[in-house]
Amino acid sequence: MRREHASRRHMSNRILLTILGIVVVLLLILFGGIHHATSPVTKAKAQSVQIARKYAGLKTTDGFYWTNLDQTYYTVAGKNNHDQSVYIIVPQKGGNVRVLQQNKGMSRNQALGRIWAKHNPKKVISAALSVFNGRPAWVISYMNQKGQLCYETLSFKSGKVLQAIENI
Repeated sequence: MRREHASRRHMSNRILLTILGIVVVLLLILFGGIHHATSPVTKAKAQSVQIARKYAGLKTTDGFYWTNLDQTYYTVAGKNNHDQSVYIIVPQKGGNVRVLQQNKGMSRNQALGRIWAKHNPKKVISAALSVFNGRPAWVISYMNQKGQLCYETLSFKSGKVLQAIENI
């Protein structure tokens, strides 16, 4: 009887250890997958911040945006060595780095405020500073009240609507 009881306890411990081992392996796979999936964004951000430090004297970072219109742009928001709030737009494939004073145009919150006031979206998906037709612009994607995808591009300097795509 004792031997049978000890055997059952040993068997249940073995089952518990096996289940625990499977859970640990699944968690490692999950975290590895997440790391692998976010790696390109992490690398792009690190490279963009490095370029912004070198060419624009970026001292602190408080935002990062990624857009893909005709080409991919990375935008870093922060303060420069003169303690000015700036946006630095870095093209993915090289080219001119643009440095914009944040107070010379619309902020992200102002651009979002216009979208909320005008369209009352169900959900804003993204709002990022980019380059549209050679000029800096806020590109905002959102879901309208019908659940359809919409895009609106606003001029950074004036807030004028440069492009609106609705009901995709």
